[in-house]
Amino acid sequence: MNKEARIEEFLLPYDHVLQSLVLQLREYFKNETRPNFELIANTYQSLNFGYSFSKKAWDSYCAIILYRRHLNISLPSGNLLDDPDGLLHGTGSRIRHLKITKFEDIKNPGIVRLVNQARDNAFALIEDKIMSDEEVQIIIKKSSDKKKSR
Repeated sequence: MNKEARIEEFLLPYDHVLQSLVLQLREYFKNETRPNFELIANTYQSLNFGYSFSKKAWDSYCAIILYRRHLNISLPSGNLLDDPDGLLHGTGSRIRHLKITKFEDIKNPGIVRLVNQARDNAFALIEDKIMSDEEVQIIIKKSSDKKKSR
């Protein structure tokens, strides 16, 4: 089963309005924020779509968290974001979330700023780990460097 078919299967238990909203938000995040990875987790309590520059969930800069009756946009580094409009919710030590009820909510300039801030912060944290092709050096050991077999 391909990825999109699997996602459709994961979405079946959810209301059609929420399904549609999730699909629109997925396209938005993939097109507008250009993640390297979309991480998907189907848990007992929620269906999660994380967007990241690595395969590590905690490296995600944002995530769509779908619950039975609503969804939020989670910002794992939300406590570090500048939020002059007071759009972030939550009191945890790190994670904050945005309440989204319709697709147009994601286009709110304050929400766009927060998502871009989260993305830029996440990229800055891993930027030193990303190498361009010019920085990659290939090292070839001579056969004489190999350990001799017994």
